[in-house]
Amino acid sequence: MVHALRRAAGRLHAGGTLISIRPHPTRRPLVAIVTGRRRLPVATLLETAFERNLDAAESALARVVEEDAFHLAGVRSARFRTYLERPSQMRTYLELIYPPRPRFPRGGRARLYEMWDAAPRGARIEVTESLILNALRPLTRGGLETR
Repeated sequence: MVHALRRAAGRLHAGGTLISIRPHPTRRPLVAIVTGRRRLPVATLLETAFERNLDAAESALARVVEEDAFHLAGVRSARFRTYLERPSQMRTYLELIYPPRPRFPRGGRARLYEMWDAAPRGARIEVTESLILNALRPLTRGGLETR
């Protein structure tokens, strides 16, 4: 991954920025049922197999900054919310995520169906994913410093 980041630095246009978007290291995806202005939490999805990949991405970003290939231009937290019309769409949504996919904890999917059956008409399912965005700028481009 470090090699790919170094190559990206060489391909950026002058003044360009590399944006890294990845899951938040501690906040897990949350499934809730939204009815009007109320948000009823259902379950926090598990991403256990993804931890290894996330750690590798974090260390690769830190390494290219440490090696002066990039400097950190900014870090921001963000939330990405997806709304689903019914529980049957949850499986499709999870299958669209690049593996390893998050999964429901034990009893989480049953809780979703149970709460959905009790929800009023017009309710939606909300999946909130917390993200970290890093902006990196290359330090040199053709021997010139771009800070």
